[in-house]
Amino acid sequence: MDKAKILIVDDLVENLYSLEQIIEKEDREIISASSGNEALKLARQHEFALVITDVQMPEMNGFEFVEIFRSKKENQHVPVIFATAINKEKKYVIKGYSEGAVDYLYKPLDPNIVSAKVDIFVTLYNQKRALEVQNHELAALNNLKNKFLGMAAHDIRNPLSIIEFHSKSLLTELKPVLDDPAKVQELENIVVSTNFAQNLVNDFLDISKMESENIDLAEEMVDVRCFLETNLRFNQVFADKKKIKLIGDLDVEDLETAFDKNKMNQVLNNLISNAIKFSHEGTSIRLMAQQKKGRLVISIQDEGQGIPENEIERLFDPFAKTSVKSTAGEKSTGLGLMIVKKIVKAHNAFITVSSKVGVGTCFSLELPIKKITPETSTDTSGAERNPQLDDSFKIVVVDDDILMRTLTEMVFSKIGGNITMLEDGASFLEQVDTLNPDLVFTDINMPGINGYDLVKEIRSKGIDIPIFGLTGFVNEEVQTLSKQSGMDGIYEKPPVENILKHLISQIHEDRVAAT
Repeated sequence: MDKAKILIVDDLVENLYSLEQIIEKEDREIISASSGNEALKLARQHEFALVITDVQMPEMNGFEFVEIFRSKKENQHVPVIFATAINKEKKYVIKGYSEGAVDYLYKPLDPNIVSAKVDIFVTLYNQKRALEVQNHELAALNNLKNKFLGMAAHDIRNPLSIIEFHSKSLLTELKPVLDDPAKVQELENIVVSTNFAQNLVNDFLDISKMESENIDLAEEMVDVRCFLETNLRFNQVFADKKKIKLIGDLDVEDLETAFDKNKMNQVLNNLISNAIKFSHEGTSIRLMAQQKKGRLVISIQDEGQGIPENEIERLFDPFAKTSVKSTAGEKSTGLGLMIVKKIVKAHNAFITVSSKVGVGTCFSLELPIKKITPETSTDTSGAERNPQLDDSFKIVVVDDDILMRTLTEMVFSKIGGNITMLEDGASFLEQVDTLNPDLVFTDINMPGINGYDLVKEIRSKGIDIPIFGLTGFVNEEVQTLSKQSGMDGIYEKPPVENILKHLISQIHEDRVAAT
């Protein structure tokens, strides 16, 4: 680490020499100036840990020098000590402090006092720099973590997306013809569980957003009773394993309000699964809902073990675990309630806990009841204007994952157009002139030529076609790199049919208008 630099300012050379002898040590560099103007020039060239300046100087006194010195943003927090043989009157001392002084030294200088004070400021400066280095290292580690999570997302979300897509297709195809309600329920459980797993992965992978409390909400109008009953049916599957009965006490007939359905599902699933986890066999868990003063109040009351009062306050801390053990050896990451609290806060809502050992625990959510109207431009509007593209509209999708290519092709087949699927960037670069696409989607994380480099290469050839990235994890870094590469936008996998219809119809209309 570089030595701490100390600027000393005095118009008398003998004073500069004397002060330098007192404060000089191995861990610092002393730089002297004989006038305020000279000191200001030096301040533009160096970062100082401390400034010690005389008050009485010709042309520019110490007060005037410090006023100009502190006017620069980078110098606003540099400590300043005034050294003076006069002006001990209160009004001059106050003036010094108002100009930014942290202390006064009175001449003749006491070497022991001066040395001790300077040592303190140098120590504080070195500690500040050490902290800055640590923060920089932590930021680098955080970026590395986000990159790792992005790679994990690419590997985890792809198979989840494929399971969800095919299970939904099976449900749609078989539900009308299956006579066994239990089989239909099994398929529905696969769909709901996969969807829940995807949302859970999304929130864990997007932990950086949660840390900054920037959670994007996809709010929609929700039939509260239907939403809660669906959640109860889903969680009853898990409760049945411990012969626990889920009871709905829902006083919300015909109530609709806006919230992020997927994220609130995650909240309820977490709270109910916790209640199941810490309850004994044969007990009941009650899900209650009611309107109260313009708010929706949802409570989950169990008959479990209860939580000691002194442990409740840390329930929502990351990796927090209480002394209460699950009744069937179920495991917990310790992150669930932290995520719940952040999702609830993002909804401008709040969550409370009440518990009594041996009696049970109750988690209560209070959400504002609000209405939203659909935007004039919706995802399906493009589909209505142009429900099916003809073969003259050429779409290229580049992805190294064969299962994801298959899924993507099935999604695009519902939109129409002439679709070409390629497995790597090199293949696309070889065929781009022949294919002459109207629209390109490319995976980001591919072996060989990744999505960013592929787009840069395309743009370097002067090809100005719409190119969008596809990835399992979108964060600020991915968005920045996609823009820098020349992409027109970025989408999370799997591609969503309605969004693609709207996007493609807009591009198709622009293409038709241009001709």
